[in-house]
Amino acid sequence: MITQVFRLRSTSRSTKLFLTAFLLVLTFGYAFGLAFVRHTTEMSPQGILEQYRGSTANGYPQKELKYEKTLDEMLTFTHNHVLSTTLLFFIVGGILLFSSTLPGRWKTFLLVEPFAAILTTFGGLWLLRFASIWFVWLVILSGDSMAICYIISVTVILRELWVVES
Repeated sequence: MITQVFRLRSTSRSTKLFLTAFLLVLTFGYAFGLAFVRHTTEMSPQGILEQYRGSTANGYPQKELKYEKTLDEMLTFTHNHVLSTTLLFFIVGGILLFSSTLPGRWKTFLLVEPFAAILTTFGGLWLLRFASIWFVWLVILSGDSMAICYIISVTVILRELWVVES
């Protein structure tokens, strides 16, 4: 029995347009998520600490009130973000599976690393909030890894859909 493997590069034009439109809108949403993180934390260790552990007002007016997140707030935040980012990376990874341009080890890394990064990012936020401020570095590194994996995965997919290799 001969089975054919579905590959991104050999899909119909309508499938390529559908996948491209989906990935562009998804990337738009992901970029706004990153913009929100930048707005609330300034993407700095101090900003992340203030967002989850609160801040001491140094006598200067602040743009917004930063306070310690309660257990309920942490549970809600983690629940919403872990579920949504897991689905996001499941879908992007599912599309990436049909790429033929990546060596197996790189593809496996891009398929699995985002899930490890989700656990370490959001677990790190709990550790940061309730254990030690030093976990801010785990949050930064794992969050960066998650974003880099997303960018590389979407780039590989779009490249395979639209760039004709000779």
